[in-house]
Amino acid sequence: MASIKTHHGRFLAAILGSTVMFHDFSYAAPSHHSAPKGRTSGVQSKQGAGHVAAPRRASGPVRSQVGENVDVAVKRAGGGGMMRRETAPHAVQTVTKRFIAMQSPTNTALDLVKNLPSVSVSTNDSSGILGGAINIRSLTDSDMGILLNGVPVATAYYLNQNVDSENLDHVSITPGSAEINLPVTSAAAGVMDAGTIAPDHKFGGMMDFSYGSNNLSREFLRVNSGDIGNSGVRGYMSFSHEHARNWIGPGTNERRHLDFGARKDFDNGSFINLFASWNHQFTAMPLYPTSQQFFDKKNGRGSFSYTSEYNPANPSRYSGLVGNMWDQFFITAPVHVVLPRKFTFDFKPYYVYNGGYSYNGSLFNASANSVTLGPNGEKLSGSVPTTSTYSVYRPHAGAVAELSYKIDRHNTLSLGYWFDYQDNQVNNLYSIATEDGNKNFPYAAGTGLYQNGSRYMPYQGDSGWYNHSLFVRDVARYLDNRLEVNAGFKVSMINRWSKNYASHAPRTEENTVVPLPQLGIGYKIDQHNQIYVNAEGDYRMPDPGSLSSVFDAQTGSYVGNPYNAKPQYLIKEELGWRFDNKYLMADLSFFNYSITNRLVATSVYVNNQAISTTINAGNQTARGFDAMIAAHPIYHFSPYASVEYLHATMDSNLPATGLLNGVTVADNLPTKGKRAVMAPHVLANIGLTYDDGKFFGNFAVHYTSSQYTTFMNDEKIPGYFTDSITVGYHFPSFGFVKSPTFRLNFNNVTGSFVRTGAYGLTNNAHATKGVYGSAISASGSPTYYLYPRFNMTGTVSLAF
Repeated sequence: MASIKTHHGRFLAAILGSTVMFHDFSYAAPSHHSAPKGRTSGVQSKQGAGHVAAPRRASGPVRSQVGENVDVAVKRAGGGGMMRRETAPHAVQTVTKRFIAMQSPTNTALDLVKNLPSVSVSTNDSSGILGGAINIRSLTDSDMGILLNGVPVATAYYLNQNVDSENLDHVSITPGSAEINLPVTSAAAGVMDAGTIAPDHKFGGMMDFSYGSNNLSREFLRVNSGDIGNSGVRGYMSFSHEHARNWIGPGTNERRHLDFGARKDFDNGSFINLFASWNHQFTAMPLYPTSQQFFDKKNGRGSFSYTSEYNPANPSRYSGLVGNMWDQFFITAPVHVVLPRKFTFDFKPYYVYNGGYSYNGSLFNASANSVTLGPNGEKLSGSVPTTSTYSVYRPHAGAVAELSYKIDRHNTLSLGYWFDYQDNQVNNLYSIATEDGNKNFPYAAGTGLYQNGSRYMPYQGDSGWYNHSLFVRDVARYLDNRLEVNAGFKVSMINRWSKNYASHAPRTEENTVVPLPQLGIGYKIDQHNQIYVNAEGDYRMPDPGSLSSVFDAQTGSYVGNPYNAKPQYLIKEELGWRFDNKYLMADLSFFNYSITNRLVATSVYVNNQAISTTINAGNQTARGFDAMIAAHPIYHFSPYASVEYLHATMDSNLPATGLLNGVTVADNLPTKGKRAVMAPHVLANIGLTYDDGKFFGNFAVHYTSSQYTTFMNDEKIPGYFTDSITVGYHFPSFGFVKSPTFRLNFNNVTGSFVRTGAYGLTNNAHATKGVYGSAISASGSPTYYLYPRFNMTGTVSLAF
């Protein structure tokens, strides 16, 4: 294997994370006694529908009856659940079940974290079905590990498919850091980990019904089995159905979702915790406007949306021929085994299947490409209205195994192995459209385009990776557990491959070895104050599809990609302070990032032909601070505020091509010293929650300052505000009905029509001069996410 060279070997490695053995939840190291019946083990509190248990506060470390020190991670929350007490030796930002339960059931994890200090969130719609994107400390969600119960799922765009919000217990973000034993391959920007609720010990359940703007309707039902006989097994199953119209332009979206959870606890502290989900949805894809289209729409001069009327001469603009059908199945079953002689073993397998197709209308030039309708049908000619379909099959599987040994009362040593595999198969198919503009089933032979008796597919891609990672860590606690030192090292050996079966080019593959050292130190000054310092290395693999050979129009053949990118590597240092007492909690963290081989998706040229690929844009630096403060309830009011200051700059010039003396030459855009894209200087949030047990409410305001959307800093989004309001009432229980509740959720109360993020970045919006004097033409206009205008959701819920 070929390894990349780094200058970071001098860093000690460390385990990130709290004092927990199993990072998904606040987990106390097990004693040899089972949890009392009616309560969950560890600190996974019993989760009844419509009920949030108040956590008990421990005064310090708890000593077990067998003489073993047990650290209990106390998870108090402030600001109405918009902030949680943390003890890990690195920055952690969390929203809890109390806050989640006040929000609209349509909210995804993406919507729930939008008021945390480190993140700027962009969403497509008010229903949550269409997903969105995250920007965090000048990086994107492509640079993040996106997890559910500690195992990887798809990017932020697909977060709605993982779990229903009613089954979420918390959502945490560790900006810029990842625990050594987490199964992540892209954690330069940190980790988002959503944790699901624990099954209840009693039979029951809950249901809710929502209706709202844009013809939104949603139904949800969850049933808890309770403890099943004397087996110690308990579980739940839920189902939801959602339907909504696009808030701008034509088209409707529909989603069906199923969640299943089960848990078995053993007397010695071992457990098995299963979670599985299935998601099926049809979506009408929106158009993402350029700045000119945005201003035209805002000022009433036109529309950039798809049309609801079919024109055979322009099928690409018809909404009926643009959409997406997607299925996802997810399952994980973490196992924790307490072994004799101070050993414990954790095994965390997972499997995720993603598959479906996206399609758009197009005019197919049958005169230039000889095709038939069906394998033995008539030959087509002229311009034929068709649907171009990208069929996707994407299995993803892996497992983490970790063996831990308690050396003495101070040190616990862990050895682990992580295996991860993903295969991404994409085929581009064409089918004719019906006379009235409807799409045909993309896999139907009779309506598909064929060439020489085989299905016409100009692109048949297969790319993926194998990841073998070994890690070692030691958790040391001294001074009556007030001092904690986490140190570890992980090395990842990655084999990436890519193949375009539409060409005669050979399969391309590459081996990479990435070292990841970590060190975290936390010290509890007293019962109210903690300081911590953290340093680590993180990385991101380039998309394996970027290894594919590209077509050279001059030679008429496929050639190797001359811009084969190296993995992005990041060194991060962090210094933080936390405070917590009976009135409020505060968190302040300073951070510094040094990014090497920054990965950028862009267009480059091969013999005068533009191709889309991933390149290294040199180095980047980001530094700043996050601050959070939240109060515990004061006369039922719980305020919250947070702010981030970020200064991120590009340290290198961006590769490009220009025209010099009539010849296309390699050049660089003069980007060194310019602000990094999507890196606002200021993010700020305020929130206030009221809850007296009957009436409850919450409002939150978010501010993002201006940010550039081109690497040359010649186009940007101005600063903007977003807002949300919740009001609700808990009615008295009656009969078997418990805690009937009505709530209203309002978003964008001011009706702002603003851009919240870049869907597509570009190098330079205007022509410019390169470093070596060539004339570099404009690379196009960035496209944008729009903040949905005023919308409301009303929800009725009850438990039984």
